[in-house]
Amino acid sequence: MIQIKKREFKKIVNKLKKEFCVKEGHTGHWQIIVSYKGHILSRTKCSEGRDDIPPIWAQQIKKRLNFSSDEEFRDFIKCPMTCKDYLNLLKARDVL
Repeated sequence: MIQIKKREFKKIVNKLKKEFCVKEGHTGHWQIIVSYKGHILSRTKCSEGRDDIPPIWAQQIKKRLNFSSDEEFRDFIKCPMTCKDYLNLLKARDVL
């Protein structure tokens, strides 16, 4: 299982903003809705507290963003995978 930090989640959101429409909401949890050309791709959330994101929540975020493995998710966080690469990955998987 993968564990991510809040700043890494913020990095994910900022990266997604380059190609996708990202709506952020704050209701005790940081709620993210990701859409592309009017089609909602994902809804996910993250606690606004100070602690790291627990592995079980990180797995849910990974699943909701349509990553099939921890390696793909780490690549997206650590920047070898660009937002365009992610977009192509989603198209190849018929998500878009």
